This record gives sequence, C-alpha cells and structure tokens, in this order.
Amino acid sequence: MRFFITCLILIGLTSGSAIGRENALIVYGKVPGANASDQYALAVRSAEKEERWRDAFAFITRCKNGIRGENGYFPHLSGWSHSYINIEMGGPVEIEIRKVNGQPIRKAIVRPQRKVRSCVVRDGKAYVTLDKPCQVSVDIDGQMEDHDTGKGYTGPPIHSLTVFANPLMRDRPSPTDPTVHAVKPGEKAPSDGPWKTLYFLPGVHDIGVAFPLHAARNYYIPGDAIVYGTMSNHEQWDDGHDIRVFGYGTLSMARIAHPNHASPRPVRANLHNSIRIVGARNSSVEGITIADPAYHSLMLIDSHRPDQPTTIRWAKIIGWRVNGDGINPFENGLIENCFIRTQDDSTYANGLGIRGVTYWNDFNGSTFVLTSLPNRKLIIENCDVIYARAGWDKWSGGRLFNMRGEGKGACGEGVVFRNISVEDPRPTLQHFLIAMQGLQPYFDPAQARGAGHLAGVVFKDIEIANASVLGQPDILWGTPNAKITKLTFDNVLIGGKKISSMEHFKHNEQVESIRFK
Repeated sequence: MRFFITCLILIGLTSGSAIGRENALIVYGKVPGANASDQYALAVRSAEKEERWRDAFAFITRCKNGIRGENGYFPHLSGWSHSYINIEMGGPVEIEIRKVNGQPIRKAIVRPQRKVRSCVVRDGKAYVTLDKPCQVSVDIDGQMEDHDTGKGYTGPPIHSLTVFANPLMRDRPSPTDPTVHAVKPGEKAPSDGPWKTLYFLPGVHDIGVAFPLHAARNYYIPGDAIVYGTMSNHEQWDDGHDIRVFGYGTLSMARIAHPNHASPRPVRANLHNSIRIVGARNSSVEGITIADPAYHSLMLIDSHRPDQPTTIRWAKIIGWRVNGDGINPFENGLIENCFIRTQDDSTYANGLGIRGVTYWNDFNGSTFVLTSLPNRKLIIENCDVIYARAGWDKWSGGRLFNMRGEGKGACGEGVVFRNISVEDPRPTLQHFLIAMQGLQPYFDPAQARGAGHLAGVVFKDIEIANASVLGQPDILWGTPNAKITKLTFDNVLIGGKKISSMEHFKHNEQVESIRFK
C-alpha cells in the first residue's frame, strides 16, 4: 500500500477531485532518476485563480556532437537542445520560464502566435498564458527569430523550449486495477501475461529495441516517466489491431543507434522505428512525446478502412537525425493535434485526414510529402508551420508542399489543404516544389515520377509570412506522362501578397488549367 500511495503522489493525482473539475490542472514534478533540463526551469499555475506556482519537470533532448553522419546526427545541429514540459489543463494556465544559469531573459516570442493569449517578459522571466490545450514553442532571446539557422549557419547551438499543454486525460489507468501490470523502474517489462494494460510507473525505464506489442493491449506512459527503446508488433499483421500506446510521458531513442550504425546491424532497419505496428486497425498513439527518434517515428500501417481507423492524437516528436521521419498515416491514419519537429520528412499527405498539427524543420525534410497523394477525399487543415529551415539548397527534400519527382499514378482529386499558416520569419527554401521531375539547380533532372497526372488539388486560405530567404521561386513542373492540371489556389498569400497568376511560379508547358481565386 505504501508504494501505491507514492505512485499517486508522483503522477499528480493527490487531489482526487482534480480530475473531475473542468478547470483542473495537473503538473508533473520531478521524474525519479532523470535529470531535468540544464537550460530552462518552468512553473505553472491556473490563470483564473492565480494559485501558487507549481514546478514542472522540464525534460531535455539533445543533438549529440559528432562527425558527419555519426549515428545519424546532423553536425549542423551539434550541441542543440530542446527542453519541454507536459501538463494537463482544463482551464487557462500561466507558465513562468527562467534560465537555469540565472541570466535574465531579454525577450520571448511564442509560436504559433494564434494559440497564445499573451507572452510577456518581467524581471528577467518570461510569462506565457494559454486559454486552451495546445503545443507552443517559446523562442528565448531571439535564437530562432533573429538568425538564419538554415544553410550556412555557423552560430552557437540553439536551445529551444516547448510547452505541451494537453487536455485532461479522463481514462488514465490505476496501477492497482487487476487488469493492469505496473512496471517499476529497473524491472524488466513483460511482453505478455494476464494483463490488459502495461503501466510504466514514474521514473526511468529501458525496454531496448523492438519491445513486443500485441493486439488488444494498452501501454501507458505517465507524464513523469521516460521509457528508452522502440516498440513493434514484429510484422504480425493479425496481431496489430486494437493496440493503444498512450499517456503524457516520453518514449526516447537516445540510447538506440541509427540502424546504419548499430552493431550488429539489425536484420530489419524498421526495428529501430520508435513505434511500428502493421495491421493497425483500431490502434492508436495518444499523448506521448517521442524524443530523438533513431529512425522513422510513427508507422501505423493498414489498408484503407475508415470504419476502423488508426489514430494519432496529441503526440509530439522531437528529432535530430537522418531518417527520423515524423508520421506516415498510410491509407488509414488520422492525425490530430500533434507537434512534429523532425530533421527528415514530417508527414506524408495520405490517410483519413491531418488537422491541427504544428510543424518545425531545421535541416532536412518536407512538411507535406505529396508523393503518396490519394485520388479521393482527403482534407488537411488547421496546421501551423513555425520554422521551415534547411541546411542546404540543392536537394529534393525540404519545402512545405513537395512532390520531388517520386512515386507514380494519378492523384489529387478530392484533396484539400486549407487554413495552413507558415509563421517562420526566415524560411530557407521555396514553399511549393510540386515537381514531377527534377530541374536544375534545385534537384537532379534524372529524378522523375512515374506515369499519372496530378489533378484537382485545392489550396485554400494558406498564409505564408515570408518567401525563401535564398530567393528560390515556387515551382510547378510537369512531364508529358505526369502533368499538373486543375489545381486551385484560393486565397494563398506569401508575404502578404496573394498568388493570382502563373507568373508567380517557375513552370513549364506540362502545367495547365490552374485556377486562382
């Protein structure tokens, strides 16, 4: 009984009535065995009652130093770090931020700006007020805002900070439930047994590579736990349904090698995916933070069956490495209210829908990869791109909308991108690279998409604050067997200017019937 009471205190449930109140606030304190951020310290309180400040445990993930390609880390980002907190809120909250080294904060900017009530600096500290659950970055002292951190950057390491303000979790499991198996830090987690839910108790856990997941099981990581390792159902298509991985804790790959640098080399590189589930109907990932993915982050793979979707909600990804892609929804995935900071591709435009996602790129990868666009209804909406940087300028990756001369087949009918905001004051590359074939000097002309026209995509209410700092033009570039036709640009603005004609784009004769509104 003594251990159970300790667990309740650690996971922030000491006030039994807190979960039932609409304005509840849950702040996770110290994580046993883990070191807090050495960059920022944060405290949280209700913005309505101005109650006492409660210290929040700030996790930190770092880009490791090394030569080019060592364990997949980009040397451009060597020494960079990202601190973050997870809280649960049922009403407005105020967050206090200070530097751990005691130096005063001079200025702070929150992005996405439309998700914050206020951000002010007083007496060397920053104060951010949020009215409802969201995920925001707080740039301290102009590190991202005042510098071109993309191609050619040689300045000091950037130390980022995000606040992950989550909705209250109403169905958290109890470690004393007879269907729950509670794993203490340092214990070996069982891969099977007479349990429905595997509960990683507060503290630090290590499950290694490809911890086995099974159908009709739940895996819970609370906000004051960090689990090192990856999870997989080992390509068992009949053992991937009705799996739930959830909680506001962290799944970290900081102890996992990139598969190209592992010794011995893995039989399958995808064993190093953070979470990989095949046959993932009715399976979900909710709330967790994936830190330092060693390979692709979230791969929930299934065919198109909207009555049994795979869902990813309120997940966060913070990556530093090559191949550390964010989320591929495949044909059956629904992505909602996630935060994705990756150094390779963020999301593939496919699945059942993408909405309410916040994006951030520093070195490599595209926000929306168009190569797997379907030919059916798909709406991608209400998304924010806060930073769109790249460490190079002659490559097929990067960009906001990118076809990059890959894939094949007719696509685009029924696809709508709407209410997309790009706030970055210093985006590195152009935002549209809808190119069915490479062209100089942007990427290799030998790279070309297979037969099948792109037609019918609608871009509506897209507001992009600034054009490429390198002056790169937006591009529409077709081929005879892969034309670009009947696209609609409806209220698409870059730098406050609406795109109103083909004169805006670098284009060729294989682009036709483009509409502007």
